[in-house]
Amino acid sequence: MLARLCVASFINQGVVFPLYLSGILLAYVMHGMPLEEVRNLVATTYSNWLPPDRLEAMQAYVGSLREHGVALMSIFSARTLVRFVGTLRMWQGRKDGFHIYTSAQLLGMLFPMLVDAPDTFNVLGFFLALNWCYLYFTQRNALR
Repeated sequence: MLARLCVASFINQGVVFPLYLSGILLAYVMHGMPLEEVRNLVATTYSNWLPPDRLEAMQAYVGSLREHGVALMSIFSARTLVRFVGTLRMWQGRKDGFHIYTSAQLLGMLFPMLVDAPDTFNVLGFFLALNWCYLYFTQRNALR
């Protein structure tokens, strides 16, 4: 069971890490753009798909991403890298990998709130992170 969890984590980390790195670049480019240009880009892209109230929420989200995106994507990238180290250590049978992984998951959920207020907190993401930590916790006897 532990091996399956580690493989699933490696797959997840292999997918999201490059996305977060490209997100740093995209956020850096967006930060250099004028705010009105970003708002117009969002409006023209999403106006056909979203109702007006959701479009306003998207505008606010993109504005926040424009302002704090580099820091947020850096935090998410670092969290993924530390999660990888923890998963690798558990794959090798080391108990400290569980502590590294769990610390990265939980702190990686809390640090973005320091950068961009509680708006970055995602309840579903938090419960999914807790679920993964619990699944690894149930396998701690296999670790030395």
